[in-house]
Amino acid sequence: MKTSIYDRIREKDRTIARETTGREDYFLLSPTRASLMRALKPLIEKHVRGRVLDAGAGSKAYAARLSEFAAEYVSLDVTVERAMPSVVGSVLGLPFADASFDTVFCSQVLEHVPEPATAVREIARVLVPGGTLLLTAPHLAYLHNEPHDYFRFTSHGLRHLCVSAGLEVEEIRPAGGLLSFLGHIPSVAGKALLRPVPLVYDCFLLLNGYWSRMVAWLDERLERRKLFALNYIVVARKSG
Repeated sequence: MKTSIYDRIREKDRTIARETTGREDYFLLSPTRASLMRALKPLIEKHVRGRVLDAGAGSKAYAARLSEFAAEYVSLDVTVERAMPSVVGSVLGLPFADASFDTVFCSQVLEHVPEPATAVREIARVLVPGGTLLLTAPHLAYLHNEPHDYFRFTSHGLRHLCVSAGLEVEEIRPAGGLLSFLGHIPSVAGKALLRPVPLVYDCFLLLNGYWSRMVAWLDERLERRKLFALNYIVVARKSG
């Protein structure tokens, strides 16, 4: 089947992301990543403690940041294609005993899970009493990782999933908005088109980092109600 220009650009973007995973500049590849990390950073510092599960870790982009605050870092994913996780498994049936983790971090995973309510219940099960879930999920996003792209979430939907699983929601905050969503397009297209020209590409990456920071900064200050929230971050705690 013939691939479109859009598909080729997305594939190049995924390649660039894999090359920078684990480095700080990974979060400056586009305003979407920058706005999410800008909002997540203080919450990771505040809430990540003890034995930590990175549920749906993917390429383990957050491993270094989470490990700073964890007594033990455990990554889980259904595949070993992007990075070797500590444990291969699904969030729909976590291969851990009850009350195994002090913190569960789950970022941009629920949209790829056909039964998100089951995943949140499993996360609640493996949390110790008083343990914390730090969860992010998209509200506004283009199709990606097809065909396993099932859902988008409002803050109300995420609250319902957590409360139904027996978790107490402490906070839900938006991360990024329409400006970051639109700013993602020139960022991704520019990297894909200029990648074959090494020196020009390196210059673009530098400028793109400033672009991503600027757009994320502006997005925090515009349309504070965030009707067009790009992502939501949930902090929830297991009672006890």
